[in-house]
Amino acid sequence: MDTFVEQIVAIKRTWKMWMAYVGLALVAIAIMAIAIWVFTPVSIVIVALTFYGTFKLYSMLCIEYEYIITNSTMDIDKIIGKSSRKRVLSFDLTAVQRVEKYTGKLPPDVSKGCFFACNPDDNNAFLVYYKEEGKAQKNFVFAPNERTRTAIKNFLPRHLGENL
Repeated sequence: MDTFVEQIVAIKRTWKMWMAYVGLALVAIAIMAIAIWVFTPVSIVIVALTFYGTFKLYSMLCIEYEYIITNSTMDIDKIIGKSSRKRVLSFDLTAVQRVEKYTGKLPPDVSKGCFFACNPDDNNAFLVYYKEEGKAQKNFVFAPNERTRTAIKNFLPRHLGENL
């Protein structure tokens, strides 16, 4: 029986992101005002390019993560602006060594290289440690829903699946 599960997790906007939106809008307004005041003959082109650039930058601040489980392989993709996608993690679930509930704080030994594929304040988040053959141990935090957790449990040893 083949297993295929997808889940999309949208990253919530924080106050820093809202401040980036406001700052971007203020810079765009300033550029358009200067263009109209100083560069009158080409101001329409500058205003149009500013609108386009601002729209593109706004869309780049919209980030989602997609968890894809195909048989025993788990892939995590980063979706930017609902238009471009980048694979950030891909590994075999049999390489998972440890799974634990994420409590909001990372252990000191993993805090440097830990990858977050969910909202940091998510209550359903898990910290996963995995090691592929010939590579260093890696870890990431993600927030799977019930359907995704069930699919992952099928490929983990029983003692690890109980933590998920």
